Amino acid sequence: MKELKVGIAQINPIVGNYEHNAAKIIRMIGEAAERGLDWVIFSELALPGYPVWDLAIRKRFVREGLKHLERIAAATRSKKTVAILGYIDEGPAGARKSYNALGVLSGGKLVHKQYKTLLPTYDVFLEHIFFIPAREQKIYRYKGLAAGMSICEDIWHEGYDLKPTQVLARKGARVIVNISASPYHGRVAEVRDDLIRKRARENGAYLIYVNQVGGQDDLIFDGRSLVAAPTGDILFRGELFREGLYEVSLDLGQKDFRRSARPKLPRRREGLGAADAGEMYQALVLGLGDYVRKNGFKKVVLGLSGGIDSALTAAIACDALGPGAVIGVAMPGEFSSETSLSDARELARNLGIEFRVRTITASYTSFLNEVMRFKQLEGKEPSEHSRISLAMENLQARLRGLSLMYISNDENVLLLSTGNKSEMAMGYCTLYGDMSGGLCVLGDVFKTDVYRLSAYRNSLGPVIPQATLDKAPTAELRPNQKDQDSLPPYEVLDRILYHYIEEELSGADIARKLAGKGIQPALVTDIINRVDHNEYKRRQAAPILRVTRKAWFGRRMPITNHFRS
Repeated sequence: MKELKVGIAQINPIVGNYEHNAAKIIRMIGEAAERGLDWVIFSELALPGYPVWDLAIRKRFVREGLKHLERIAAATRSKKTVAILGYIDEGPAGARKSYNALGVLSGGKLVHKQYKTLLPTYDVFLEHIFFIPAREQKIYRYKGLAAGMSICEDIWHEGYDLKPTQVLARKGARVIVNISASPYHGRVAEVRDDLIRKRARENGAYLIYVNQVGGQDDLIFDGRSLVAAPTGDILFRGELFREGLYEVSLDLGQKDFRRSARPKLPRRREGLGAADAGEMYQALVLGLGDYVRKNGFKKVVLGLSGGIDSALTAAIACDALGPGAVIGVAMPGEFSSETSLSDARELARNLGIEFRVRTITASYTSFLNEVMRFKQLEGKEPSEHSRISLAMENLQARLRGLSLMYISNDENVLLLSTGNKSEMAMGYCTLYGDMSGGLCVLGDVFKTDVYRLSAYRNSLGPVIPQATLDKAPTAELRPNQKDQDSLPPYEVLDRILYHYIEEELSGADIARKLAGKGIQPALVTDIINRVDHNEYKRRQAAPILRVTRKAWFGRRMPITNHFRS
């Protein structure tokens, strides 16, 4: 062959919806055939969706998928186009696990299959629990072309003894396909770009990398499929966060590869973890929208405090679902300022969403009166008259959560919680209060990044009030309260949290790294201890959309933990 015409199918599957996924795959195979493409390639586990977790070890689930694989194979019967896609295959007789598989479909049949070899069990991945690794790498021959097939982790082989793509190259593969379901985080494009270039170059082969797109629970898949020449030059990049069928022609007779006209992905050094604000914002919009739609909700509700976290969450929800699908509820209490209510009202007006006011003052007073009455009956002296305790602060948050959960149940709408990563790290959040909800949108976004994302959103059209951006962060649970009464400035806090959570540095290493910035070792130690102490809260959080390299789900720490870093 002198030329191979390839279709890159970036699709957004729904886990477990075989009918939906198969129909989408069959439709794209038909479109690829009409365009005269030789191959059309889909992502890892495109048929069942990814990740499937324990579904992979349910025999009925696996066998249902194989029936739909036969349907898809039948769709290739009268077509010249070859389809390559991910599915789940049954394990050996008596085995509890199954295979994460790649199938090549042609002429109405499954003509070649390759199982995934390297099964990651780190960060957000747990594949060794559900799948059996492949024992060999096989070459697929197409019109005289030797091609190698691989799945996701098989190209991320640093740290593994076996290097699947090198095995395929030694067997003569001139084209290596990698179907993937690689989730988004702030630096992932840069990391992937370098990896794909390196693998193509070291194997002297074209590398076709096809990635999933869309939201699945807490994970967001960015697409951005890649094709690299044997020199390592990038020949094609798929769109970010978009489904589509893209065409790429590989000149198999070419000897002298010229540098691609497409520039290398720029190195980003904007915020913590080098995350681009616009890109992260798009990821959150996609993740929220898919979570709501795929789980059958029509609307969402959230509390509007007048603060920046709830304002940004509301803006993301509007961009994901439309203003008509968002309900904002202000719940002023005894210590709420008039400006907070007016800021919440202005935000709702700017976004065009439904706005409700449900005060909690009467409920708060009634509850405290009951508490004091019970204490007096028990012969105890009520302290509620003389001071505002932590219990009294949390009561306000819980009354707000109670009100929002009532709306959620009563109107069948999804409650969004609005806490950010900095607060959740420090335990600056209330169980069964502001942590209540079916999805946490900003739980993987540091507070300083909340400000960056808000500025980005306002650059598209000002919706978040300037007063909200300018005011000092406060929970307003006692008079004149500010976050910095009990937390260091967020610029300092987030820097320490980033090094501890994302880079997994020890306290001593962080102190040395930040010594020149006036940050004392005692502060680093205090923050780390508070992060570890509040693990029990994060275990009870709603699912959190993942946008950083180390999200809470991927950081598996014991709750009972006496070790101090």
